[in-house]
Amino acid sequence: MPEVRICEMTPRDGLQSLDRERTVPVDKKVALIGATAAAGFDFIEVGSFVSPRAVPQLADTDEVCQKLTLRDGVAYAALVTTMKHYDRFKASGLNMAAVFISASEAYSQFNLRMSIADSVVAQGAVASAVRADGKRLRAHLSACFQDIDGSDMDVKPVIELTHQLIEMGCEHVALADTKGTTNPRRVRAIVADVLKEFDASKIAVHFHDSYGMGVANVLAAYESGVRIFDAGIGGIGGTPFRTLAKGPGGGGNVATEELVYMFDSLGIPTGLDFDAVMRAGEMVREIAELTGDAPLPSKLLR
Repeated sequence: MPEVRICEMTPRDGLQSLDRERTVPVDKKVALIGATAAAGFDFIEVGSFVSPRAVPQLADTDEVCQKLTLRDGVAYAALVTTMKHYDRFKASGLNMAAVFISASEAYSQFNLRMSIADSVVAQGAVASAVRADGKRLRAHLSACFQDIDGSDMDVKPVIELTHQLIEMGCEHVALADTKGTTNPRRVRAIVADVLKEFDASKIAVHFHDSYGMGVANVLAAYESGVRIFDAGIGGIGGTPFRTLAKGPGGGGNVATEELVYMFDSLGIPTGLDFDAVMRAGEMVREIAELTGDAPLPSKLLR
């Protein structure tokens, strides 16, 4: 039995960050999702139902979903941030929706163009619709460790919003280091406080890797009791909004293959086929070359 669960983010959080003018072909996205499922992932975030203008790389999520062959036992998720695009998710055939709230007022205004309070209302409506349709639900809670200006976040809103998201019906809440500049000491402090309130089965972490601390932060979270980790094959990803990515912060996801290698080296079962993950990584490399975003951040794939 796997001791840890790695949730694969590259088809959504990875591809959304690539060049806005050179769109990845649908067939390549479908093949990548199939390769990740074949590697043993039981959670894959395949796209977003959001404004095509905001995230052009994922404007074709509807078509991608039509062409997917879904495997039993795999959660195929898509981000749904408002009811405006909920009908697209409902028609997609996917079995899980992901909702999105920020613990930072500044990032909520920057990313969603609404306050935290308004985003809770908007995501609550999505969550109600998901539950009514018998679909599964998870959540991203951004900026849990450091705000987008680099200052440390207060854990109180993180805990309060996690409570609200779980009450909405989320199976688990992924606490994100959106700016990608946190450190293991800060991770241990936030996770320790969060796990006083929630069972570890309800908490995931989602680290970006601006300063190369992603794997160290994952290990700190693991040692603090977390067992669910978001990651992205190739290490691509992060915000699709380039203004946030300028200067410190805005790095890609912690690379899936680096996490699998670390956990395998420590004798911690992931349930994933490392060689198959690396083959999927070669597909990500081809995609990044196509869009002009090569080389990949992943040290293993270099």
